[in-house]
Amino acid sequence: QNAVHYARDRRQGRALTGPAEPNEKADTLFVHPDVRRMLMEGKAWTEGLRALCLWGALQVDLEHKAGSEEDRQTAADLIGLLTPVIKGVGTDKGYDIATTAQQVYGGHGYIQEWGMEQYVRDARIAQIYEGTNGVQAMDLVGRKLAQNGGRAVQAFFKLVADEVAAAKAVEATADFAARLERALGDLQASTMWFMANGMKNPNNVGAGAVAYMHLMGIVAVGVMWLRMAAAAARLIAAGEGDRAFLDAKLVTARFFAERALPNAGALRRQIEGGAEAIMALPEEMFLAA
Repeated sequence: QNAVHYARDRRQGRALTGPAEPNEKADTLFVHPDVRRMLMEGKAWTEGLRALCLWGALQVDLEHKAGSEEDRQTAADLIGLLTPVIKGVGTDKGYDIATTAQQVYGGHGYIQEWGMEQYVRDARIAQIYEGTNGVQAMDLVGRKLAQNGGRAVQAFFKLVADEVAAAKAVEATADFAARLERALGDLQASTMWFMANGMKNPNNVGAGAVAYMHLMGIVAVGVMWLRMAAAAARLIAAGEGDRAFLDAKLVTARFFAERALPNAGALRRQIEGGAEAIMALPEEMFLAA
């Protein structure tokens, strides 16, 4: 929010398409696409991860209070699987967003006067405490995936697939659903790759753990954005709600679909690269310039 206010106030340069405010000495930072990219990344991931945290809290309640034993078990499986994702991806992205917001300020972001450097240092510790994020990733791939014969991850795959199938039948969410379906396919393929290659070389799993955690995070947050987009579209169609707020949800969902979901394929290819290059160098060569 501080970066947003700064970008609205700070004048620097001119819009690429021509002066937005010709009578001013310069345009605000908001006219520049790269500044908007940074702010949109922060908005899309912050809102999506907040939704994922709330959904996770709901699973904790359902684990104890759902009406059937089957529903209680499913909720327990889902929150058990996704806890390291919520913590690991949430804090990695939190730090990324803090440093990106600092970047919006330019040199002002580096000095104490504006306060952004404090936010960056405060955000950094969250990646370390309560289990470093590398440990969280290893917990996910080394313990959670295979637990109970893979019951939890199969429940997650089904949840995503069911929501994608329903959303593809609705024009307002069909494109997002198709993109999320491709990301889900990358996650499923990566899971199968671990199963096929992890036993013969456990380092393959360790080398791909963080990439896998982030891949699952993209899909999980993608589900949250699919739900938010669907809810916004329904309210708009019914003529209800705050139209500006709902339109913003749809635009932000589109941004996530176009700019975050495609990263799933790159993460899959990192995973499938295995451990050979990571483990090849002798230790002393890390000291070489």
